[in-house]
Amino acid sequence: MKDYMNLLSKFISLLLFCQLLTAQEFITSKNYNNKIGSGVVVVEVWAEFNKANEVSWINQLKNCKVYRIDIQEASSLNVKTVPTVIIYNSGEEHSRFKANIMLELNATKKELQGVIEEIILSKFQ
Repeated sequence: MKDYMNLLSKFISLLLFCQLLTAQEFITSKNYNNKIGSGVVVVEVWAEFNKANEVSWINQLKNCKVYRIDIQEASSLNVKTVPTVIIYNSGEEHSRFKANIMLELNATKKELQGVIEEIILSKFQ
C-alpha cells in the first residue's frame, strides 16, 4: 500500500508539473500592450462562463507567445464573442478568429499555425 501511495504521489506531482509547463499566462488590460509588443503573439480572449469551449490546443502553437485575457479585461479589443483569438505581429493586429453561434472557435490549430508561419516567413522576403 505504501508503494502504491508513493507512486500515486509521484504521478500527481508529474501531472501538476506538466500543467505548469502548458498553462497559458493570463494578462490584463494593464500589461496587454507590453505583452503583445514584440514578435508573434497569440491572445485568446475567453470568459469563465464559456470555459467548456476554451481553445485547449492553443499552447501547442509553435514560434509564438501565447496569452489569455478575460473578456472583462478586454473591452478595448471590441470582442463580442468568446473565444476569440487574435494574432499580433510586433504589436499590430494581423488576424482575428471569432467564435461561431455555438461559442466554439471557428478556426483550427492548423489554420492558426499557418498564419503564424506566414508572418514569420514574410520577415525573410
